[in-house]
Amino acid sequence: MVGLFCFFDLMKHAADLPRFYLPNAQLGAIAEIDSEEAKHARVLRLTEGNVVHLIDGKGNLFEGSIMKAGKKMEVSIDTLIEEETQSAKKLILAVAPTKNMARFEWVIEKAVEVGVNEIMPLQCEHSERVFIKAERLHRIALSAAKQSKALFLPLIHELQSVKEAFKIEADNKWIAHCKTADKASILALSQNKSSQIIFIGPEGDFSQEEIDLAVTLGFKEVSLGEKRLRTETAAIAAIIASNVFQA
Repeated sequence: MVGLFCFFDLMKHAADLPRFYLPNAQLGAIAEIDSEEAKHARVLRLTEGNVVHLIDGKGNLFEGSIMKAGKKMEVSIDTLIEEETQSAKKLILAVAPTKNMARFEWVIEKAVEVGVNEIMPLQCEHSERVFIKAERLHRIALSAAKQSKALFLPLIHELQSVKEAFKIEADNKWIAHCKTADKASILALSQNKSSQIIFIGPEGDFSQEEIDLAVTLGFKEVSLGEKRLRTETAAIAAIIASNVFQA
């Protein structure tokens, strides 16, 4: 019985190892961790010999050991622990950043935790924010991926016009808005096994011209429920609905 408890303690310890991002990780190599990640190691007071987990953002989880600590951190990539395959059900969230940037950063964090492949910030006719720092959003996405133990890191696009974004291809294309129209139920998002892109508008909603253009390009209009949702709430509701598919 003591041995069994020890086994579970070891498993828990392994599951709780600090995670670091190493996009070009290769089994058997000794690699340098970038300065931002190395700073995280210093905060945790990690030193030479400590065992850590490494993710490449492409589905692979490695175990490694710190060879050199400090401002320049080197790790030995010792074991491939897990190799996850990307789902065929690709999900792209196209969403207009909110005026309050903290709320949009929350969208990035929660979208990664729930599960999304790409996030595309939109500039729309009614947008109140026309500038973002994609690099900061990438760091937020990385932190959320490590926290939620996700092995894939979503692609964060630069801000682009909604008309350009409409050209992105997906098997199922949806636009959510608040105007009166013949819309599909939010449940329709959960009924597809193939790729989907979901457009969520700014706080002032999509313009009628933008909606009409989307429909012309093959988008389906979708309702996210009877209540009027904030942009960030709508974005997460749509992602959750899309991830509920029952095989």
